[in-house]
Amino acid sequence: NIILMAILIIGSAVIGFFTGNSVGYFGDKYGIPGLLISIGLLILIFLGASFLHILVHEGGHLVFGLLSGYKFVSFRVGSLMFIKESGKLKTKKFNIVGTGGQCLMMPDSNWNAYKFPYILYNLGGSLANVILALISLALYMAFPETRFISELFIISFIVGIMGALMNAIPMKISGIANDGYNALHLSKDRQALRALYLQLYINGLQTKGIRLKDIPEEYFEIPEAADLSNPLIVTIGVFKCNRLHDNKDFIKAKEYSQYLIDKAPGLLDLHKNELLCELLFYEIIGTCRKDEIERIYTKELKDYIKNTSAYVSRRRLMYAYEIFVNNDRQRAKEELEAFNKIAKNYPYSGDVESEREIIKFIDDLAIIKNIN
Repeated sequence: NIILMAILIIGSAVIGFFTGNSVGYFGDKYGIPGLLISIGLLILIFLGASFLHILVHEGGHLVFGLLSGYKFVSFRVGSLMFIKESGKLKTKKFNIVGTGGQCLMMPDSNWNAYKFPYILYNLGGSLANVILALISLALYMAFPETRFISELFIISFIVGIMGALMNAIPMKISGIANDGYNALHLSKDRQALRALYLQLYINGLQTKGIRLKDIPEEYFEIPEAADLSNPLIVTIGVFKCNRLHDNKDFIKAKEYSQYLIDKAPGLLDLHKNELLCELLFYEIIGTCRKDEIERIYTKELKDYIKNTSAYVSRRRLMYAYEIFVNNDRQRAKEELEAFNKIAKNYPYSGDVESEREIIKFIDDLAIIKNIN
């Protein structure tokens, strides 16, 4: 955290130093309007440079992943996602809370899960940021006196170096290991390395439309001696919960989800919220106790559900909530319509198929419980 704060403070100070002259110039010449306009332009330049470096960072993972022998799976910026489907590049919509983008690659099925190329793939994003930053610095030196153009180049340089440092210097941010941390430490933990391989491989299969229930069970097992404080390893456990859910083995899925929440210190907040969403679902379709639903359905989880409303699983959850908890068929219908709309551009067709089956299960259960 100290390193992260130092990078942000120093980077912000340097940006202020190089842009202060233009702000002062327009403030002196045009007064308050000139001051505000120049500040607004610099903010837009900063946002544009940041967006560009997100693109370049993910592009770096793509290029260096391909050079390492990985296969392209998906490339996402914001909620716009490109996936390879039936040999063609298609656009989908998907987002992960707290991320600006993501490039995912699929390792070769013949690779050894305990020994495969991962360093260049992990550091490729930071290398790409450095390359663009150096190009920006060269352009700044070529046009040092051109107002706002020179600021564009120097801000791009600083943002690129900041991004590269934050991703390449080994550290954990909010409990999540960055690229540098993975590149440095994976060789020291065989189970974490295997977990990374399995995550990438399973995600690749899912993008092809293969459902979790149809993937071999051994891919989801965590060895007893594995370190549950490592998020990479715990994520395989989350995948196991999802596989049990896809098999509609809701009892075991509930038990294992609660086990991870109670016993896995490496469980990321993102995954914890996902498991809580399913625990809420299991309570709704089970005993549907009001006090237990209120215990799980906290303000924090409500906010998370709102932020992930573009997930098909979230619409299925709220569909069940409206039927069994609120007994509101109109709101349930709206949730179902939203589900169908999202499903059209959802990148994981296997998940859509699975959720449709669970919605059918919800409808059948409503008939059994005589809920109109």
